[in-house]
Amino acid sequence: MPIEPVDVGEAGEPAIVEGVAGEWRVDPEALDQDFEGRSALLSPFDRLAYDRVRAQELFEFEYALEMYKPKDKRRWGYFALPVLHEDRLVGKVDATADRKLGVLQVHAIHEDVKFTRAITKAVHAELEGLASWLGLELALRQ
Repeated sequence: MPIEPVDVGEAGEPAIVEGVAGEWRVDPEALDQDFEGRSALLSPFDRLAYDRVRAQELFEFEYALEMYKPKDKRRWGYFALPVLHEDRLVGKVDATADRKLGVLQVHAIHEDVKFTRAITKAVHAELEGLASWLGLELALRQ
């Protein structure tokens, strides 16, 4: 399913994304900066992953919010978090904050690409950070 170009007016500078149809716009301030990738657990509503068709076309990242699916029909979990590593969407994390037990329970880490040691370490660091921010202990299923 091809992406339909969206009229974005004159915001930003025109850009071509190799292999993807349509006109894209780039923040002109970003053009003069070196790219510095990072790792992050994203909300399913993050602008990077929210447009499912664009995420598939740009990153070959398949994703669906599965909270409304019956449990046995879910592939990634109730509210799986997309995983960004450097400039790629590389997987999903299925985790639940259990406040009664005081833990962030990680049910599964789904690797869309084979995780390197660096990716695994970065994802675990992000999970530790999320658990800390929520005031919970991290509980990883092995």
